[in-house]
Amino acid sequence: MKKLFLFIFCLCPCAAAQQPAVPQTAAQTPKISVTAQYIPQKTPFAGAFDTRFELSHLPEYVVELDKESMPEGFTLTAQQRHTLSPGTTAYELTFMPFTLGISTFTALTFELKEQSGGKILDAAQSAETHIDVTPVQYFKKQSLLDIRPPYIPSNPLFWFFVLVVFALIVYTAYKFYKTLQNKSRKLTQMQDNRPPDVIALSKIEALLQSGLWEHAQYKLFYIELGEILREYFWRRFGQDVSSDTSAELLRRARRIPQLAKLLLPLREYLNSSDLVKFAKVTPTQDTMRQDVNVVRNVVKQTSPQEEMLTKEDK
Repeated sequence: MKKLFLFIFCLCPCAAAQQPAVPQTAAQTPKISVTAQYIPQKTPFAGAFDTRFELSHLPEYVVELDKESMPEGFTLTAQQRHTLSPGTTAYELTFMPFTLGISTFTALTFELKEQSGGKILDAAQSAETHIDVTPVQYFKKQSLLDIRPPYIPSNPLFWFFVLVVFALIVYTAYKFYKTLQNKSRKLTQMQDNRPPDVIALSKIEALLQSGLWEHAQYKLFYIELGEILREYFWRRFGQDVSSDTSAELLRRARRIPQLAKLLLPLREYLNSSDLVKFAKVTPTQDTMRQDVNVVRNVVKQTSPQEEMLTKEDK
């Protein structure tokens, strides 16, 4: 019995020595924490205010703000992140409140991520606080004074008189412009003393020899042809048709007895010219020759020599 007791006594220390030691659990050190924060306690409604948060973290990682943790009733308008040291980051955030009264500025979440911005290692939250959002005060004084007395509408006849004067000014300016334009045309006409029909026919021949048609400059060709016709109206009949449309030019032609037989061809030429200049239609060679002949006939049949022959025949 004594030997059995000694055997058991010697065996117990050996068994105790073979059991592994259980390590003591200690509180793990956080990888990121909010060390300081600044949030104003009072701000006006819809007035931007600045906040600041400083965080301490492991230096080999980056800190990012979790946009999902934004407080309700506050809109983030600007943010800046500054690295104060390898293990300290500061966030400067600007918010704008849109809720009156005591509003709760809930905690913001800052995440610690790898340099690549992928895996989240840890997160820290700021302290929740309350902000007094006050109404906007536009005027300090309750008694407001008018800058000027109330406006009383004037007599409608006054505005009618102003409208008439304005119309007269516009009409006078237009007549003055047309007078200057007519003087410039007269000066141009004085420089070339040849008869109007000779000038027009020579310009038609020069246009045909200019190469515009051969180089497919159809629009420019018809513009020059129309200018020759309008200049002839000015030189021959003293009518300024430089700004007339095709319809207005045709109405003027109806008042000229010498053009009574050419009204239909003249209208066809004007329609063809408008299609080329405004609709970008490509005319054929036959159409071009027909239109040139119309302008040439207008010049020839209204020339002074043609009128004299007509009177002699009568």
